[in-house]
Amino acid sequence: MMLPPLGKNNIHTTLSECFSMMKEINDTRGFESYINYVYEGFLGLFDNTPYRIVEGYPDYIYKTTDLIKLAGRKYEKKRNEINFFKKHYDASFEKFYPKHIADALLMIDQWKREKIHESNVSNHNESHYQYSLIHEAEAAKCAIIFSEEMGLHGAIITINGQIEGITLGEHINSSTASVLIEKTDSEFHGMPQSIYQQFCASTFSDMEYINAGEDWGIEGLRRAKMSYHPCFLAKKFTIYRK
Repeated sequence: MMLPPLGKNNIHTTLSECFSMMKEINDTRGFESYINYVYEGFLGLFDNTPYRIVEGYPDYIYKTTDLIKLAGRKYEKKRNEINFFKKHYDASFEKFYPKHIADALLMIDQWKREKIHESNVSNHNESHYQYSLIHEAEAAKCAIIFSEEMGLHGAIITINGQIEGITLGEHINSSTASVLIEKTDSEFHGMPQSIYQQFCASTFSDMEYINAGEDWGIEGLRRAKMSYHPCFLAKKFTIYRK
């Protein structure tokens, strides 16, 4: 699978080369070749005729100031959740450093166990769902381990000296940052809202926008992302060769 950035000049040649490279690897293994996460503006840079363009799930884009200030009636519930967390837990918000890696990995393992247990209790114990949870946890652990090499920023929340929440993000360009990962212990009400707000305020306050990614068609995730009132949804596309 290829991903942008793919340049802005001579796109036809670039795409041909991408699909040739993927064909060598994928055809013998039975995988389909495609270029994923292409934004709408890129589609106008080349002749679409030889390709099949499929629209995917959009990214949720927010004004950074909205996520930091949480002002107005529409964010009242978020403010209440943060205030509850501050009132009931003696928590510490800290910048993530390599020294935190070992404990953060243990926290991700605990998060995975809790989610799998919740899925069993709710009778949502489909093997596919649990399989995806395992992969999600492994991806988070890889991001934690290689955060420095990948240029990621991070923050943790500790309670009684133990990491109970972690988030990671990055600068996409001069105006937009992305929050890539957020994992928290569901036992602590208000922690997700608290770490999200503080991370945006401490790390991305100079950015105009925050990209929170897509919802993968998961209704609960869609509701959670919509509850922060995105200023717009950024369309994304996948390119297949006909």
